[in-house]
Amino acid sequence: MKNVKLPAVPGFLSALLALLSLSAFTDLAALERPVTISVYQGRCADGDFAANLKTVRLEVEEALARGSDFVVFPETFLSGYASPELMQKGARRIDDPELKAFIAESGKHQMVVLVGLARITQEGIYNSELVIQGGKILGIYDKVMLTEGDRDELKFIPGKAVPVFEANGARFAVIICHDSSFPHPALMAKLQGAEILFTPHYNSIDAQRMDDHRKWVRNCHVGLAVQMKMVIVRSNVIVLDDPKSPGYGDSFIMSTQGEILKAAELFKQELITAKVGPEMFSMPYVWADLNEVPQWLNKSLAEMLLGAGKR
Repeated sequence: MKNVKLPAVPGFLSALLALLSLSAFTDLAALERPVTISVYQGRCADGDFAANLKTVRLEVEEALARGSDFVVFPETFLSGYASPELMQKGARRIDDPELKAFIAESGKHQMVVLVGLARITQEGIYNSELVIQGGKILGIYDKVMLTEGDRDELKFIPGKAVPVFEANGARFAVIICHDSSFPHPALMAKLQGAEILFTPHYNSIDAQRMDDHRKWVRNCHVGLAVQMKMVIVRSNVIVLDDPKSPGYGDSFIMSTQGEILKAAELFKQELITAKVGPEMFSMPYVWADLNEVPQWLNKSLAEMLLGAGKR
């Protein structure tokens, strides 16, 4: 499969308009082969980059021992997210020596490592997920849909692109936490041919609303899996030392039918692993194809979205 070439149009919604206006979407064929995915769920040492990097190294070794093609870690896991002060303490530039050494270590294998970082740039700080393989960064995804706390307290800059990557027989994309509450980022990934969607999170929620939040997030992911016809992979933290705002986890690997293939126990640190295969992209898993949608409907939807974005 080939990458969709986007016209040089400004803005997130303009890019979505360009994708929806194509005469046909990228080939939506299945994975080239079965792939094994590992997901880390656990505590983040907010503000302690070195401690979090040590955890990542240990879990990478375990994922390799399981024969994994991919391993994913939660949102801003290397940096932390609990407060502006701790996040900034753990934030790093992409050329940080410790980070560069870790990236170089991945040259010893071909497993893809996806790990969250508060990424310092000249423009400011992004909420990023690094996509690492073979001793280099394949690319970076920056969180697009920022929460009020992301913008006003943590001062993150929003991302403006949804890249799709190809490695180990799969086309995949990353969206981060609040991005999964909306169809737009996932739809952009799907229209570029993504088959697997990774969704790292850092959820620490008011205890009284925690279960409602868990159900909401789980159902959003079921919707994305079924409507977008992608395997969905969620990685979340657990927070055990703040009874007023605990972090429950609920990390999982989900099929294109919205079925849970493997899930972590709530409030438990663990690495979960499951295999997904080409059969998940045809019947009886998938009963429809985005290429069935008439072009007038795609264009009308794109124009309405673009118009809404200008209001």
